[in-house]
Amino acid sequence: MRTHQRWWTIGGGLLGVTLLSVAAFNYCRCYCGAPVRLTLSGGNVCPLRTEMAQRIAAGISGHVEVNVCSGTNSEQICHAVDAGELDLGLILGGLPTAQYRNVRQVATLGVEPLHLLVRRELLEKDPTPSLEILRGRRVSIGEPGANGTRLAEDLLQLAGLMEDSADESPEFVAERHAASTLLNQVLAWRAAAGAEQIALRERLPDAAFVVDSMPSELVDQLVRDGEYGLVPLPFATALHLDSRRNHSGERVHLRNDRVEAVSIPAFAYGIQPATPSQDCETIGLRLMLVANKDVSTSALFDALRSMTDAVAAHTRVNLDVTNANPEFPVHPGSDAFLRARRPLNLDEILGPTTDALSVAGATIAGCLALWSFIRGLRAVQPDVHLRQIDRIERLLQGHELDESAPTLPGEFLEYLESRLSQVKQKVIEDYANGRLDGDDALIGILTLVADTRHLLTERRKLLADPELGSGRLQPRNLAAA
Repeated sequence: MRTHQRWWTIGGGLLGVTLLSVAAFNYCRCYCGAPVRLTLSGGNVCPLRTEMAQRIAAGISGHVEVNVCSGTNSEQICHAVDAGELDLGLILGGLPTAQYRNVRQVATLGVEPLHLLVRRELLEKDPTPSLEILRGRRVSIGEPGANGTRLAEDLLQLAGLMEDSADESPEFVAERHAASTLLNQVLAWRAAAGAEQIALRERLPDAAFVVDSMPSELVDQLVRDGEYGLVPLPFATALHLDSRRNHSGERVHLRNDRVEAVSIPAFAYGIQPATPSQDCETIGLRLMLVANKDVSTSALFDALRSMTDAVAAHTRVNLDVTNANPEFPVHPGSDAFLRARRPLNLDEILGPTTDALSVAGATIAGCLALWSFIRGLRAVQPDVHLRQIDRIERLLQGHELDESAPTLPGEFLEYLESRLSQVKQKVIEDYANGRLDGDDALIGILTLVADTRHLLTERRKLLADPELGSGRLQPRNLAAA
């Protein structure tokens, strides 16, 4: 008893030390550890994207700190994330993902539409404008190497409009410069006067492609101050089909199967005049938050937890961590965050429990069946003892001989009584150890033992009678004594 108490005391002490160690570890991990520092870049192509990166960094709290770094376009940011120079990046989709093996998708932040803006005087000449309106015009297609620029180039190639080269009669004149450059040109034109204003007006392109979040500051300025209008671009399906073509040449193409159909809402850029006058179909690319594969899962989980509300509150953008049809492999931190925010499903909760109970029930039933089988193998049938008692009686009556038994009558009776006592002891041991089933069997055997003992007693009385004499009697003749 004291040994058991000692072991219980030692076990309780070890359990207490273990639980205290776990609590201390969790406390240090959550409250005493150094903050995790991550780097993020939104590039400099789109002012709204840069501002979004800053708001994301400012909205993250807890033991994760995010520092905003400078960057250029989506391709360069993706290269930096892949090389481990950046932890996080905001990029446009459509990049060849096979080239970036260390990049993981974290979330999407909507689709950034491609705006095509054309001078109003050109639109007034053609009430149903198409891409043919760009033929022979000066067209701003964006910053070199940017995904938005590549999207515009692929669309123009689909329309059969090839930019100028050594050809004396180019189909259109492409102007490649950053969105900020075009914005500064518009602002300078509106601030000038007289001949200078006319000259600056002539320097503005006839049309411009702009990929930006809505409402775009550049599109606002071009519509309000530059007197441009929007042209629909309902070519998402056509670009998806165009991705099956093998376009030769050194120019890097987007993955056009990643182009999304999107609409610019009516009156998004002005009511008088209405710009656009109705929902304007166009195409766009998904804005994605990506991370290096080695970014800590727990750090990214905590960052997403505080990032979701901050992004929704300040940018009116839905941070979607479901990552349906992802372009890159999904980061484990995003999967963990999605599982944590998923509503509780009773079936999912009870499913594993019921499965476990079923397994436990089947295991218990199997163990019981095996135990019953093994117990059945160890069981002693009553007839084993009954045969031994019957043999003792047969020896007593002289119906059977035992060569190992004594020859003198008195010793022979002691021999039989000893054997009967052994049978009785064996019966009681088998019953106590569960090898003999049933109280009726025990009572029946003990009754037969008692009857046989009575016979032996009667024979001993007959043997003690003087009339029988004291000579040597054979066991066979004992029944006649």
